[in-house]
Amino acid sequence: MLLGSAGAPRHLVVFEDPQCPYCRQFEEVCGDVLRTARTKGTVAVEYRMRCFLGIESVRADNALALAAEEGRFDELREQLFASQPEEGTGGFTVDDLRELGERAGLTGADYRSGLEEGRYEAWVLQVEQSFQAEDPRGTPAAWLDGRSVDSRILTDPERLGPRLGL
Repeated sequence: MLLGSAGAPRHLVVFEDPQCPYCRQFEEVCGDVLRTARTKGTVAVEYRMRCFLGIESVRADNALALAAEEGRFDELREQLFASQPEEGTGGFTVDDLRELGERAGLTGADYRSGLEEGRYEAWVLQVEQSFQAEDPRGTPAAWLDGRSVDSRILTDPERLGPRLGL
C-alpha cells in the first residue's frame, strides 16, 4: 500500500507485521515522522504487511486489504497497533477487527463480509511468501530508495526524519 505521492523525491518501503510488538513500538516512536514526511511530500511510504507471526496477522492483513479498498488503510493500521494483542493469543478475531474497523471509519457491509469470509487471506499468505524471499529479516524493516535502513536509524525519529527530508 503506497501512501503519499508516487512522485515524492524519496521512497520508503516498510515491512511490518500487525502482531509484531517491535512494529507497534516503531509506529509509536516514528509514525508521526512518516506521516509528516508524507504530508510534506518529501517521501512516499509503501507498506508491505507481513503475516509470519500467525493466523492473527493473516486476519489483520486481510482487514488491512479491505480497508485499503475504502481508502482507510492507515487509519486501520494505526488502530491495529494501538490495540495489538500479544503474539499467538488468538487476538485480531473477526469481532476485534470489526470493532477496530469501526473506529477507523469502516462501517460498510463490504468490510464486514470481507472479514467474515476472509476475502484476502489466501492472497495475504501468497504475498508473505514473496516477502520472505525479498527481506527475510523480520519486522520492522525498511528500504529507503532501494537500500536497507539500519534498524538503529529506522527506530530513531531524530535520525530518520532528516533522511526523509524533514
